[in-house]
Amino acid sequence: MIELQTLGVKNAQPKFSLLIDDSKTLTYLELLKCAAPLALVDVQTLSTSHYQQFKNVFVTQNKAVSEPQFEEITSLVDFIPGATTSQMMVALGTISKKNALGGIVALLAYTMPGAMILTILGYIYSKYPDPRDLNILVFLAIQGIKSSTVSLILQLLISMAVKTINNKMHMSLSILSAILFVTYQQPYVLILTMMMGGIITIMVEYDAENTIGRRTFVKEQSATPAIFNDPKLINKKNSHKISQLLGNKSLHLYSLILLLLLYLNSQQQSLILDLSLSFYNIGTFMIGGTPITLPFMYAETALNPLYINADAFWLGFGLAAALPGPYLNFAIFLGTHSMGIYGGICCWVAIFVPSVLQIWGLLPHWSNFRKNIYLMKFKEGVISVAIGFLATAVYYGWVDACKYDLSTATVISFLSLVYVSLLNFNSPAVLTLGAALFIIRYLALWYYRELDPVIF
Repeated sequence: MIELQTLGVKNAQPKFSLLIDDSKTLTYLELLKCAAPLALVDVQTLSTSHYQQFKNVFVTQNKAVSEPQFEEITSLVDFIPGATTSQMMVALGTISKKNALGGIVALLAYTMPGAMILTILGYIYSKYPDPRDLNILVFLAIQGIKSSTVSLILQLLISMAVKTINNKMHMSLSILSAILFVTYQQPYVLILTMMMGGIITIMVEYDAENTIGRRTFVKEQSATPAIFNDPKLINKKNSHKISQLLGNKSLHLYSLILLLLLYLNSQQQSLILDLSLSFYNIGTFMIGGTPITLPFMYAETALNPLYINADAFWLGFGLAAALPGPYLNFAIFLGTHSMGIYGGICCWVAIFVPSVLQIWGLLPHWSNFRKNIYLMKFKEGVISVAIGFLATAVYYGWVDACKYDLSTATVISFLSLVYVSLLNFNSPAVLTLGAALFIIRYLALWYYRELDPVIF
């Protein structure tokens, strides 16, 4: 928590800033050197928390961010919608450089290496509408990657369920949401179900005797960060604060972009505009982090044959898991595969913009709401519903992986789950082993048992 100091003015409104302090201001080159290596952290398993690595770089080694600032950012990105690690990178870059451009530079350094590789792979894969037209070894490797991807998502599902499913109501919400997803398979159904799950959790679990709940919107009128009392820090050259003004402008810009996409999409039929709007909405409703994007993306893309096929969807996620940067980078793979490089860039920007504007927009106000019992209960319900969606996504991923060979794909998925859960293998290792096992399986059938496996 940020240290608070009581002022003599009784009715003073609380002020909040994470940037007015005497922490070190990094140059853009130093910021790039901090952010780019952290992209390699994301090749670890989906269940691994990266916060400690971020803290070591920005707080301990470079002293560009204070520990109270880091804790405040962590509590916010864990709560609000959006890509958690990407939002954290934006906030850390903004604070380290003392301006908003620093956040953009840090995000680009963190995401660009993996995004560029996925763009190239998506473009190449788009040239083969039928994956069976690929070289046989490449085709077999892709089937192995998809089989191992199922285990990565399942491991993530298990991790989320252990942390979130605390009672029968949470379990019921997860089961009901899975049934609804299988039945309707529409993005708006997912959004409405998540909202209803949050509301139901508030109604059922909220304790009316809880005094925190009654005072949840009462502000501490006598508290303000001590750093605001030092004129030298307020007037410090090149200082920049995430003020309420910047926060409000960010939220207004988010709304303006959304309205513009809705208007343009209604005026002309464009696949790029349609997908950009879909990915913008996905970035908005990512409550719970990256895992929640999978059901939304699947409903928006793979279930619509005009956009992308299921083969490319699950392959794209698996490749993103094995490459540097956040897993949301696979949006650029999907867009490039469907509409070319320009379409991929549009989808990639559309899914990240909400996360950037949300962290800037909500950070100045977070101190007023972080202990709100209603919001905490709402999030519990939303994540319980999202777990049901994610379980359905695991099923769809397994069905697609088993399309050509049920037994082999199932065995590889199980072995990959053992690798990632018990042996703590990272994502690239798990996917590489999956691809190798699938190839070895068919080479053995061809050359040693002299069988012609029916995979085509």
